[in-house]
Amino acid sequence: MSNYDDPRWYEEQNTMPPKSPVSNSNGSLQQSFEHALTEDDDVYPHRQRQQQVAATPKKRPGRFLGQFLAVTALVVIAFFGGWFSNQLFGNSFNQNDQSRSYSQLIQQAWTTIDQHYVDRKAVDYKKMSYSAISSMVDSLHDKGHTRFLTPQDVKAENQQLQGTYKGFGFYLSYDAQKKQVIIASTLSGSPAEKAGFKRGDAIIAVDGQDVKGKDIPGVSAILSSKSGDTAITVQRVGVEQPITIHVTRAEIKVQNVILHYIPESHIAHIQVVQFATGVSGQVRDALTQAKKLGAKKIILDLRDNPGGILDEAINMASAFVPKGNVLLEQDSTGQQTGVSVTGDTVNTTDTIVILTNGNSASAAEIVSGALHDNGRAIIIGTKTYGTGTVLMQYPLADGSAILVGTQEWLTPKGAFIRDKGISPDIQVELAKNIPMLTAADANAGNLTEDQIIKSGDTQLNAAIEYLKAH
Repeated sequence: MSNYDDPRWYEEQNTMPPKSPVSNSNGSLQQSFEHALTEDDDVYPHRQRQQQVAATPKKRPGRFLGQFLAVTALVVIAFFGGWFSNQLFGNSFNQNDQSRSYSQLIQQAWTTIDQHYVDRKAVDYKKMSYSAISSMVDSLHDKGHTRFLTPQDVKAENQQLQGTYKGFGFYLSYDAQKKQVIIASTLSGSPAEKAGFKRGDAIIAVDGQDVKGKDIPGVSAILSSKSGDTAITVQRVGVEQPITIHVTRAEIKVQNVILHYIPESHIAHIQVVQFATGVSGQVRDALTQAKKLGAKKIILDLRDNPGGILDEAINMASAFVPKGNVLLEQDSTGQQTGVSVTGDTVNTTDTIVILTNGNSASAAEIVSGALHDNGRAIIIGTKTYGTGTVLMQYPLADGSAILVGTQEWLTPKGAFIRDKGISPDIQVELAKNIPMLTAADANAGNLTEDQIIKSGDTQLNAAIEYLKAH
């Protein structure tokens, strides 16, 4: 399924780095938005969703030392970061004096707590470790990308980017202002869609347990612990009383590329849900099918797409761009290296509109930037999420892992995306109470162009009107 995690979406490379790290072929933006519910971690985020993982978990914010004094918690964090650095890099990385000094400080703090803390029942080494790692990673402020993954996260991430998983089938986002976890969208044909969940529903309780005020990882942890019939209470926009919906997790196969052909205007509306394994090939197939149907213009719908596998983004952009770069990679020294198109094109002439919103992240931003900067598409909608690091996955001894941003990516013209996003050429907001009309929705309703226009999806309508005029 897709990685919509706060978007926790990220791009991960397929090549194995030397020694310790394992590169992720998974992507997940996860932003502060969506999570796809999985067997072990029900909610996975936009995301920053966004590559395939070669044996690694996904992110899980650290909030574990509840029984420790605040000072003690900070000491633990300080300790474990140094210990971890020493374990992971000790044989292949020369620490500078400051790094070595704080590594020792962390070890000293761990030992002090281990030997002297009075409430021995409160000493949970796993929680201490995970909390420390999570806090270290969070201190880097690589929004939605660099993060810690538990073993369960790793398993879920792998399943998700292979296109199948067990879950409810909705993506989550987080409204920081209201401090609510929101259902960003549901998967077509999923238990969540069949049960009646709607975009914008705010989750307020799970099986009677109040979850108001919790973040995505907190709600995800509760959802992932449930089996069988689960009662999820939501507050729906425009409805005074909360609604309780019963739903049961099931095995879900995600359709990541959906084509809806609009014959009246010869437009192919191609929705890309996430950049999972094989998506670029599926887009190529959709383009071929659309051309047979008579399509002359294309809407590439990347709204709510959290990202995914970097190679899939490169291959997809290469289908439309005959020469040039898909992106620029910049390392920690500031050196930039262009990542060129593959030369394997399918459509280099038809007019393209890319639809984006605040949940378009990671690989979705790479494709948007590539097609835009190479003159192959205009962008309509709202500014994208703003992830911009290429992740490497570094496995830890217990099956957990950290995803580390080892390079920053820029658009072909050198624009930084991290924390900035990609601004559309034509800004079009979607009305708050109007759901986005996906290609899957249009297919399900066998909608005509007139019916699509009347749906109220102003972004899709703007794309159609632009293409009819160009």
